[in-house]
Amino acid sequence: MDSTTESPHPGLARSAPADNIRRRSGPGPRSFLDEIFGPVHAPVGTLERRLLLARSAIAYLGLVTTLIQVVVWLMITMTTTHLDPPWWLWTAVPAAAAAGGLTLGCRWHRWWLS
Repeated sequence: MDSTTESPHPGLARSAPADNIRRRSGPGPRSFLDEIFGPVHAPVGTLERRLLLARSAIAYLGLVTTLIQVVVWLMITMTTTHLDPPWWLWTAVPAAAAAGGLTLGCRWHRWWLS
């Protein structure tokens, strides 16, 4: 039985195999997150690869530390019943700014070389 044309259930046609599911590749939040947190696709030993690896490291480190701080912040809020100012932003904003700066640097580098 061909998995692309026949269905194991009579009367139900299979639309496409799981390998051919189209992924969203246009602009939007999903493609931006894939660009930041996805694998690095650049030639080994180039400046572009070093920029992308530094961006990934900063983005992951900023995400993990911010998530830990938000959990601690919420625990403090629940135990003291007092909402402290969001001090975790002191980690989230610089990490996001650094990742954004490295993204712009990488895009500028690609533009400059083309």
